[in-house]
Amino acid sequence: MAQTGKGGSGSGSSRKSARLGAWAAASVLILIPGALSACDVDNTALDGSAGQTAGEVVVGSGDTAESRVLAEIYAGALRSTGAPASTEPGLGDRTAYLRRLDAGEVTLVPEFTGRLLRYYDPESTEKEQDEVFEALSQALPQGLSISDYAAAEDRSALAVSADTSTRMAVTTLDELIPACSRSVAVLTPDFEAGSLADLTGCTFAQTRAVPDGAAAVAELSVPAQTDGAVVAGVTTATPEVASSDLVLLDDDEAIFTAQNVVPLYRVGALGEPQIKALNVVAGELTTADLADMIGQVRGGADSADVARVWLDAHV
Repeated sequence: MAQTGKGGSGSGSSRKSARLGAWAAASVLILIPGALSACDVDNTALDGSAGQTAGEVVVGSGDTAESRVLAEIYAGALRSTGAPASTEPGLGDRTAYLRRLDAGEVTLVPEFTGRLLRYYDPESTEKEQDEVFEALSQALPQGLSISDYAAAEDRSALAVSADTSTRMAVTTLDELIPACSRSVAVLTPDFEAGSLADLTGCTFAQTRAVPDGAAAVAELSVPAQTDGAVVAGVTTATPEVASSDLVLLDDDEAIFTAQNVVPLYRVGALGEPQIKALNVVAGELTTADLADMIGQVRGGADSADVARVWLDAHV
């Protein structure tokens, strides 16, 4: 399986929660004798004893395998609290499903911190996971909130084969820089290519696009024609990357933006038990889990079945 060069990408740093007004102040009812005789009171709306919310929670998802399986995980976690929850998959790209969320047609959607931050604030420059999370909390439109982010991430990374890592003594991005001018970079569509400019001193001899993670991994299996290397620009939750004998070069300087899994939901739609359930998912879900589930769904497995197996083991 893929390994990081020197102890991982720092996903173990403390996580923080952004509620952004998720708990509104409770209304105070002054009951005057006889005052309620002329009208009925909606006890469902007033009863917060179990943190239940009125109506069904609808978890929407985009068209990708990762969006579908994460939606099923969040829906299952919410059901574990007694909340009625369903999923509505296939809502299109980010713009399309966020429009549905804004309109109140869905209650929650799974997201990735960095991509969502750039969507709402294209000029943002934060890249470290905690900084990205805090900036995203501030950038969200009124009426939307996020809870804890997971260790699971789909962050961009540069990868080399294990043989190349040993031959060139390369385990970090800094160690790659002297070899960039004689190396070839193959980049997948989801890779954060624009951030390569921030890798000061690194200009690859050649850069070319490949269609997906499988193609990138295949390129790494071909021996380099020079004393340089073939380097793949991938994302960490790509199934082929996670299951291959690759070395993901440590990004000590945070060249690439954090992309931790996070739920985005409508303020007031979830009670405290539901938010706690989402945070349990955040505490349990790993990048390896996510990559494995994405691979299963892309291979034809039903996303609900895949999510159920994970939920049974972790929630």
